[in-house]
Amino acid sequence: MTVSYRFRKFKLESGSYIKRPAVNIILKKESKSLEMWAILDSGSDITTIPRAIADFLELKIEDEESEMMGYKGSGIVRHSKVTIIFKGKMQRIDEVLHNVPIAVMQDYDGEDGAEVVVGTQGVFEHFKILFNDSKNVSLTRIV
Repeated sequence: MTVSYRFRKFKLESGSYIKRPAVNIILKKESKSLEMWAILDSGSDITTIPRAIADFLELKIEDEESEMMGYKGSGIVRHSKVTIIFKGKMQRIDEVLHNVPIAVMQDYDGEDGAEVVVGTQGVFEHFKILFNDSKNVSLTRIV
């Protein structure tokens, strides 16, 4: 199955706008879930989420901390796993990935919005992904 998404406009700190590949996902752990838009980033090794989302989902987070570099700078993260559901236009074409490794941002202040970035590890190996200019992105499940 294939799920497709149009690029979405994001406002930069300068006030200008840029289109980025965004995917409609549900992060899920047992009975807790949260639906959101996330940036699909082929340059990001791992999916990152703010600590507030991890707390809401009651994720079991590893004790060991590490430093991670990202496009917005560096920060302290701890690791966990989560189910990611890529929402299709109809529920029967949702794509579900279990036990996806994630990095939970520990020092995120939340001032510029709760940004989730879907990275490559645990995700990209399950899909053929086509980025079509700055218009849309399609994910086709590899069987």
